[in-house]
Amino acid sequence: MINTAHIIFLFMTLLILSHCDECDDCDGLITEPTASFAFIDADSLLWVENNLELLTDSLLYTDSVSDQLSLISEFLEDSLTILNDSIENGGLLEAEQLLITDQIILIDSLIFINEEYDAYYTTEIDTLNIIKTALVSGNVLVDTVFNLFNNQYQVLEDIATRYEIPLNYNDPLSSLGFSIAGHLYFINLHHTNEWVIDVRGNARVSISQIDTVASAHNFANIIIQCENSSCKANEIVFTCYY
Repeated sequence: MINTAHIIFLFMTLLILSHCDECDDCDGLITEPTASFAFIDADSLLWVENNLELLTDSLLYTDSVSDQLSLISEFLEDSLTILNDSIENGGLLEAEQLLITDQIILIDSLIFINEEYDAYYTTEIDTLNIIKTALVSGNVLVDTVFNLFNNQYQVLEDIATRYEIPLNYNDPLSSLGFSIAGHLYFINLHHTNEWVIDVRGNARVSISQIDTVASAHNFANIIIQCENSSCKANEIVFTCYY
């Protein structure tokens, strides 16, 4: 007689084995190597930084003016106190009292105007700093990624700070194109490709020594970040200023 518990055990075992294709290396082939790309609008970033510098200088100047106006206001208030005491003791200083009072009113109005400028500059600086943070993060939409080596392309719909782009594992040259805000940018990368077999018998392409081909890109600047001197795929990050 067949044991029901044994049947259930065999069924569960087969069920688990049938899901092997969900893991990364059950079929013996690791997913294709990629490089991370971040894109920063260099022109907009430069404009923001220049305006931040101007606004910061203006804010420092208004702060300096504020300090000077405060000193003048304190001096006038002290002078008015002395005049009031003198008038109470019979001094004929009403004309001087009126002049000092008018000057205090003028200084108070200048302090108010200066405070408005201060608030304006502070708000603008905060706004530009938010924009700068967004620009530096590279949070932009790349419309389309082109593999210029085999004329394939991929249309992207989601905005991201980094894009994982597959490299050409059939050739030591990767030619990539990116459509950003209606403009096409390209970059050529050279690298070392090597098929390796790990201890579990899984085959994969190892790509290392990744670098740009000299003058083979139209970005304003490119910064490469590697975890070590090998500059391997799935580790390297390209920050491209366009």
